[in-house]
Amino acid sequence: MKARRRRRSPPIRRSLSGETIGRESPPPPGTILASSCASVRTGWVRITGVGVVAILSASVLFVKDERRRGAGFTAVALGSFLFQQFLVARALARSKEGEPDDLDAVDALTLSRGLGASIVAAAAFAGPRDRRRYAAKLAWPLALTGSTLTDWIDGPLARRRGRGPTRLGRVLDLELDSWLTLATTLAGERLGTLDAICLITPSLRYLAMASPIPYEDVHAVGKSDRARNLGITQMALALASFAPFAGAATTAVARIASLVLLPIHVSALAAALPVFRPGRQSESASTSGRAMTSSITS
Repeated sequence: MKARRRRRSPPIRRSLSGETIGRESPPPPGTILASSCASVRTGWVRITGVGVVAILSASVLFVKDERRRGAGFTAVALGSFLFQQFLVARALARSKEGEPDDLDAVDALTLSRGLGASIVAAAAFAGPRDRRRYAAKLAWPLALTGSTLTDWIDGPLARRRGRGPTRLGRVLDLELDSWLTLATTLAGERLGTLDAICLITPSLRYLAMASPIPYEDVHAVGKSDRARNLGITQMALALASFAPFAGAATTAVARIASLVLLPIHVSALAAALPVFRPGRQSESASTSGRAMTSSITS
């Protein structure tokens, strides 16, 4: 008697968990953020929310002084800060395995420099050309705190925390320093005594980033001792040029010193870029440089 063959049942297909689905499949159509920013987490939301509240609070006195200035300040500050947070969200969404996908208190300290830079730049655009008015009194302490206290302590704190410094944190540290320097120089030109030509030096970095020079090389120049020392000098002169309590002699010296040092700064930074040193650029450097910050620039 032949044994009856048992009919094989079809294999059981287990449904994917919500976490797996969110990681492997794109978000549904109609998501407000781009697909790479759809899964922002609690830390990012908290930091962004605090930043928005801070900007709206700072705008109150602008509105009391003149409604048009208040509207301009709010638009510039919110637009700049939210664009920064959008780029950070994209970077977090594209983080590699082993890298954190959310922000913590140390990241908030670093990002506060970007928030400060947004407020300083907005105050420079919207405020009257008077360093004894509210715009300068708001921008000056923020620029000073961002260039000293938060810049000094976020690095040591990042090294002491359990996960250590992150790739995104190292990029943000330099980029937000550069953005704060540019915003403070703009405030020195709009609210203080600096000439518009002084904006060339902090803008060189962004011109280099827009060029075919690999980001890796631009980043290396920005992290060099030469660039750091030049940045400290420029920041100090910009702060002195629109300090609300400074005398006419101090602001005049800041203006003259900035003009004297301008060609020195420009030539020193330009000479450090690889475009002026043939043989340094290679295809591998270009690839690795773009990969280093693809989470932000792509």
